[in-house]
Amino acid sequence: MARIHYAIRAGAFAYSFLVLAIHGAERGFGAWYWLALVVQFLVYPHLAYLHARRAAEPRRAERINLYLDATLLGAWIGVLHFPLWIAYAALFSTSLNAIVVFGAVRGAWVIAAFAAGAAVGMALRGVEFLEETSPLVTMLCFVGSLAYSGAVGAVVYALRERVRDSEARYRLLAENAADLIAIVSREGTWIYASPSFAAVLDPAGLIAGSDAFAHAHPDDATNSRIALLRSAITGKEREMRLRLVDREGRMRQYRALVQPVKGEALPAERLVLALRDVTDLRESEERLLITAHALEGMTEATMITAADGTIVTVNRAFCEITGHERGDVLGQPEKAVRSGLQPAEYYDEVYATVHRLGHWSGTGWNRRKDGALYREWRSVRSVKDSSGAVTHYVHVFYEADSPRAAAGTAGNPLGA
Repeated sequence: MARIHYAIRAGAFAYSFLVLAIHGAERGFGAWYWLALVVQFLVYPHLAYLHARRAAEPRRAERINLYLDATLLGAWIGVLHFPLWIAYAALFSTSLNAIVVFGAVRGAWVIAAFAAGAAVGMALRGVEFLEETSPLVTMLCFVGSLAYSGAVGAVVYALRERVRDSEARYRLLAENAADLIAIVSREGTWIYASPSFAAVLDPAGLIAGSDAFAHAHPDDATNSRIALLRSAITGKEREMRLRLVDREGRMRQYRALVQPVKGEALPAERLVLALRDVTDLRESEERLLITAHALEGMTEATMITAADGTIVTVNRAFCEITGHERGDVLGQPEKAVRSGLQPAEYYDEVYATVHRLGHWSGTGWNRRKDGALYREWRSVRSVKDSSGAVTHYVHVFYEADSPRAAAGTAGNPLGA
């Protein structure tokens, strides 16, 4: 906005300099007039732009600039004793600009600022009305006013087209996004719901003004309404869990984000609600949790490694049998927990069999962390993805004999 106003202000003030220079020359005004004319109409626009650009709140700074424009131009009109066409052009341009940018109410305040400036000008030079201007100045005021209104109209049209294109792009994204996107009131009623909602909820439940959480789990519905109110008041984004009953009666789980519509005054009346379906993820997490509990409760030691041999997880039985702590082995290569009682070729043969048949099992000797030997039964299986590539290996083993029985053959473990 500051850049647009800078272009309009600089051009309009330069044109005003021309008009007032002719008007002043016709009346033989002195040096102070010309100095003030240069500062006001050739220097001031650039200072106003720098003020807006460097301000912490450029929009507020530009609003102040508009009020200052009106006040200074009003002062010029008062000092010049209200030449009719010059007064009209100055008041018309400032009020039009303010009303277009800030609306009728603030536009009226700009007119009030113009009147205040004119009052100051009259106080300095006395109350007098000099309505006449030369034909040349009158013509320039007429042409300038027409050109200014055309320029403002062109800018408004260009901005409207830009907004329309932006809205079209956002609507295209909203209507084709996999996520569910909606605008809701802070009371929790629908204002807009993207077409992707139709795949989840019945269209009758998406009517503007109806309850946005009518199909939500009761606990989630209450929490969501509270989150809406808090976000509306604070202006901050909030995350929440939302479970919805879909059209088929299935409970779907969503990660929901809510935040006020950008630029909305607080407390916000409208908020953006974005839902991402995490049903499959949550169900997968639940399955993994159940699997983890089952794995932890097994009496057999279990070790899962990645395809490259990195240990991904072990269960409690593994730690009890081998003596290794979980934190010591996770992320380590499987070779790090080998006993050293079998040569490398032994393990090469094991993995070759797994690759060929998908599994291997057998018995052998192993060594605990404290050096004690024990005889184990071990099974190794491969896990493959949809393309047939091995992604993990699952080692399951248990102690075949007691440690004391194994210790009897400790002197010749490989022979055993």
